[in-house]
Amino acid sequence: MPDQPDDITRLRAASYALEDLPETIAFPQRPGDEPREPLPVVEASVDEIAFAIVEAERESSAAYRRAAALQRLYRLAREAGSIGADRAAPAVLKKEAQ
Repeated sequence: MPDQPDDITRLRAASYALEDLPETIAFPQRPGDEPREPLPVVEASVDEIAFAIVEAERESSAAYRRAAALQRLYRLAREAGSIGADRAAPAVLKKEAQ
C-alpha cells in the first residue's frame, strides 16, 4: 500500500491559501502562566486557532517594529553621510550629538 499523506500535508494541498500552514501553533503567554507546548495544527480547536492568530499577530507586529526601526537607522545613517561599509550606529550618534 503506498504511503498516504499526513493530515497537515493534505490540508496544505487542499488550498493555495493553506500552503504556509504551520505544523504547530503557539499561544499567547500571560505572566504567571505555565508555558504551553506548541499544539499540532491538526489537533487544534477553532478557539485554539483563534488564540494562535493573536500570538502570530503579536509576533508579526514585533517583526514589523524591528524592521521599521532598522529602516529608520539606515536612513539616518545615510543622511549622516555613511556609505556601504561604514558602521551605521556611530554615524547616527555623531550626527545627533552635533
